[in-house]
Amino acid sequence: MSTPAARPRPVYVVCAETPPDVVGGLGRYAERMMAAMRHLGTPVEVFGATTRDTVPRTERIGDVTLHRVRVPGGGGGLTRAPAAVLQIARMIGILAFNVRVAARIIRAGARSSGSVVVVHDWMGCVAGILCRVLARTPVVFHVHSRELNAAPARRRSAVAAGVAALETAQARMARLIVVPSVGMRDELVACGWPSDRLRVIPHGFEDPELLRLAALTGDERDRLRAQVRRRHLPGGEGRLVVFAGRLSPHKGVRTLIRAAPLVVGERDDVRIVLIGAQSPRTGENAEVARLIDETGVGRHVVAGYRFLGSAEVFAHFLAADVCVFPSTYEPFGLVAIEAMALARPVVVGPGYSPEVVGDGAVRCGNDSPKELAEALLRCLDDPRAASRLGERGAAHVRERYTWARTAELTLAAYAEPAR
Repeated sequence: MSTPAARPRPVYVVCAETPPDVVGGLGRYAERMMAAMRHLGTPVEVFGATTRDTVPRTERIGDVTLHRVRVPGGGGGLTRAPAAVLQIARMIGILAFNVRVAARIIRAGARSSGSVVVVHDWMGCVAGILCRVLARTPVVFHVHSRELNAAPARRRSAVAAGVAALETAQARMARLIVVPSVGMRDELVACGWPSDRLRVIPHGFEDPELLRLAALTGDERDRLRAQVRRRHLPGGEGRLVVFAGRLSPHKGVRTLIRAAPLVVGERDDVRIVLIGAQSPRTGENAEVARLIDETGVGRHVVAGYRFLGSAEVFAHFLAADVCVFPSTYEPFGLVAIEAMALARPVVVGPGYSPEVVGDGAVRCGNDSPKELAEALLRCLDDPRAASRLGERGAAHVRERYTWARTAELTLAAYAEPAR
């Protein structure tokens, strides 16, 4: 572990998604890391984007100061525009955010000795490149996901190709590149990124509501489980399978729906609940609805097409007989780690890096409805073995992951001398 004297001062962080504009894993990472860093003695200036007019522009959280930079997109004027127009508007908003943030960081003294600029994913790359070129500031590049480039190169859109080029340029300029798993490190090395500047720092798992639920007594847990199960199962009786996440193709939702007929053919009392919705400016909700209809599993697969708050998501995990996250691309997969922390039986897809879940979850080797159905049925048909799996998962998570350790290792990485 590092000591405060070895840490950079100050740290300027560019992270497009910050509270309260939390819609995905990046926002939840930012939320938990700001809390973990607030008492470590290093001044951290975080710049996040917001479309809201009602939130404070600046908020102090111990040693961390959050600056919310207003970007266009909060109004309803473009909501009915074509998807291509919305995509262009989003890119313009991200570019404007980056330029404004880079200017503020440079004016704030990024050239001072010991400072470092930290950018998260492609949405902060322009700011990182500007700070490096104009102020010669050391830049650390966090890569949480490259999902836009998860598809084969021949099927990538122009936007995905442009994002890949931007990420590659930032990687070449970065003093250090931080990733959350060995699998992602190996992926980037295979793409030609510099292996000597890649550092693996896994995420934590603790969320206040998750810890509260994990500490419930047996009776309290049973009452909460029964309350959630009655919403989805007739009389609260039957088997409950829960998925949480976006309805994007790489999350494996379509494979799960195609696996449903194989599962309910063996167990008619199963209900599969999909918690989540489409990515912005896509038609994924409609695509999922059509697939549910085409496969004839509407009685067994429940899709709400909306995101729930963390407390509701965790309560559903707790109530589930099995939690399933069949992603074909998932550099870390915080949602599975959180379900494992609650000692729930978990099945994950081939996109998960094996070391992330260890022996605490069933990991499918292929994107196969048959293989996924078999994994789910093994857990549903043998509750004792599933319970042991849940216990192993909880032990694996609690031994390996904590936001406090993540924060310490991250600050230590920022302070590494240039190579």
